[in-house]
Amino acid sequence: MAEESRCFKFCMIAMAIVIMAGFVFSIVWETTRPCDTKYTVTITSVDGLDLHSDRQALSPVFGITVHIDSTHNQMTNECVGGVGSSAIVTYGDALLAKGTMPGLCVQRTKVREAATKAWGMNVEVPHFLRDRLASELERGQAVVDVAVRTPGGGGCYINGCLDTVLVCKAKIGGGPSPCFRATTVSGTNTNT
Repeated sequence: MAEESRCFKFCMIAMAIVIMAGFVFSIVWETTRPCDTKYTVTITSVDGLDLHSDRQALSPVFGITVHIDSTHNQMTNECVGGVGSSAIVTYGDALLAKGTMPGLCVQRTKVREAATKAWGMNVEVPHFLRDRLASELERGQAVVDVAVRTPGGGGCYINGCLDTVLVCKAKIGGGPSPCFRATTVSGTNTNT
């Protein structure tokens, strides 16, 4: 009976040590783990967005710079863009412009950026959106949605590929705007 009691005490002490070690490890990991990569987008120029003209259709051209800051990322290289990638600019539900996005890869702990253009030809924007955008542009508060889609950027599996999408709200005439990275499912994978 005394031996069982001693074994029980030893097991309880050992279990307490393991739990404490796990707790200390989780605290240390949480405070020292690498931070996520930061993505930003800047609208560097806008042409052809004359909302006060009598023309119903617009032909805007947006200069876009995508910036990847991986200085706090100790784990992986990060990539966006490349073959089949696009940069899409929308306002409300209206598609304003679309262009290709060149490949941009950043090694861990590094920073890089790439520029591209998105354009629209004879884009019809509903009057209520047009008026709202014109008013926001005059006040210097116009914000557009920018999405950078990279097909297969999240990997391909038996049932299809995962696209990565940078989703950003970029202020026209403003500085870098933060983005978040999302994953969406696209087509069926034919490489099985």
